[in-house]
Amino acid sequence: MSLAGTDIGKIIREALAHLVPFLRWIALCLVLLYIFSGVYSISSNEIGILQRFGKVIDDKVQPGIHYRLPWPVDRVTRVPIKTVSRIQVDDFYSLGEGTMARVFAGMTGLDSYCVTGDNNLVNVSCVIQYTITNPCKYLFSVASPDIMLRSMASNTIIHCLATMPIDDALTRGKQQIANYIKHELQKRLDDSQCGLSISFVELSDIKPPDRVERYFSDVVKADIDKAKMINMAESYRNEKIPAAQADATKILQEAGAYKTEVVLRAEGDASRFEKLLEQVQKKGGSSRTLLYLDTMRDILRNVGKKHFVGRDTSGKPPARLRLYPAR
Repeated sequence: MSLAGTDIGKIIREALAHLVPFLRWIALCLVLLYIFSGVYSISSNEIGILQRFGKVIDDKVQPGIHYRLPWPVDRVTRVPIKTVSRIQVDDFYSLGEGTMARVFAGMTGLDSYCVTGDNNLVNVSCVIQYTITNPCKYLFSVASPDIMLRSMASNTIIHCLATMPIDDALTRGKQQIANYIKHELQKRLDDSQCGLSISFVELSDIKPPDRVERYFSDVVKADIDKAKMINMAESYRNEKIPAAQADATKILQEAGAYKTEVVLRAEGDASRFEKLLEQVQKKGGSSRTLLYLDTMRDILRNVGKKHFVGRDTSGKPPARLRLYPAR
């Protein structure tokens, strides 16, 4: 028995002697793996936040391969800053299936609506697209940024519709609602310093409750017909007024030309009478005779061939004379 025990002890000692180098290699490999576990990479659409024992030592780790002290010393959180996220704000949209308003109605038995400025009810749903602009604030300033964003968006929608009549909200005010939500929501997010930025707001649907939707549709159609008639009237006005202005300009130009012609003719006649008066005053004689001669001279100047026939005192006709207009 003692001999067998000695052999077993010897075997164990030899096994341990061979095992120790192997365990050393394993320990070395584990140490190397632990050291190299600090190597990490950041993709092109991400920014890394490096923390050491919970304290941020680098809030803008750029894309690429980096090294940190292995756990539990350092910790890296990757934040997708170039990814556009979407959130559907349907807290006041009880018409759709699976919306937050329907979930709320299933829990409480109450429907969710928005109230407009003239005390009418509407269902509204919008899609908000946002990005992370400040990863450090996004991680550490707010516990649940997405929940906070939905809450702020719902509050902004309530405030926007509370200042707008329902006719504007259902027709021409949709883009105004989307713009108001975007700017006002961004202002509130900046005040909360949550590191989010609104890139786009789409008002996906806004309509009255089902039981009164038909009547509102009639009102909307009437507004559309009214706008159409106004546009047709303005088009007719824009067509007729330039034509009337063109006719008025033409008439004024013709009147001005006629006025100029009459004035020039009158001035010419006055100048001729003044010259005739000077001749009468210089040569004497009857002004009537001079007017007659002057008129006949103008008439005969336009006649090519002229024959004058008259009688002398004896009663015999004189020989035919061929006269030419005096020059």
